[in-house]
Amino acid sequence: MICWLRHGESTWNAAGRMQHRDPRPPLTELGRLQSRTAAEHLRGTAFDALLCSPAVRARQTADVVAEALGLTVQVDDRLVERDHDESAGQVRDRVRALLADHHGELLVVTHGDTIAVAVELLTGSPCEVPGNAQAIVTSREGL
Repeated sequence: MICWLRHGESTWNAAGRMQHRDPRPPLTELGRLQSRTAAEHLRGTAFDALLCSPAVRARQTADVVAEALGLTVQVDDRLVERDHDESAGQVRDRVRALLADHHGELLVVTHGDTIAVAVELLTGSPCEVPGNAQAIVTSREGL
């Protein structure tokens, strides 16, 4: 099982600004609340690893969840948000490589567009970009 969790609301999300690969925007108060709520919903679920994007907003979300679940955060650059000049195929390649390196029950904290590409890759069905701190569970079938 893989649980994909989108980071909570960032200051730039709240302002309606595109972030792309800018790692700096932190979580808002609402984003921190969303992270705590996600952690509570995930409490009791066993994960072998918690992976996250290096962006501050993803790392802050992952830290909240990791503390609640007793996990250690593993930052992976392949989980960055899709860049202006990057194709969906390139994101799929990044996700494929990441999943080839990690096995077991995974909790992955990243960005909505990365999650949508990953879910489509894993399920073969299009996926809407998830909202702030929204989780989507998938399996490795289809890889």
